[in-house]
Amino acid sequence: EKKTVLFVTHDIDESLFLGDIVYVMSSRPGRITEEIPVTLERPRAYDIVTSEPYMVIKRRIMSNLHEEVRKAISTPRSQP
Repeated sequence: EKKTVLFVTHDIDESLFLGDIVYVMSSRPGRITEEIPVTLERPRAYDIVTSEPYMVIKRRIMSNLHEEVRKAISTPRSQP
């Protein structure tokens, strides 16, 4: 039987170590901004976290998140 599991996390390393696809979300409104396939071999040994392929994907995610934080900081929030 094929199963699908959805993990929701704020931990980039956890998402890369456990996942096959990482979905990056925007701040407000919460929307998917990017779908990133994790093409790292399975099973994944812990030392993969220092490999270049791992770091390339991690940098891509961090860049996307940095842009979202920049947008969120520069957008004024409405007062209730």
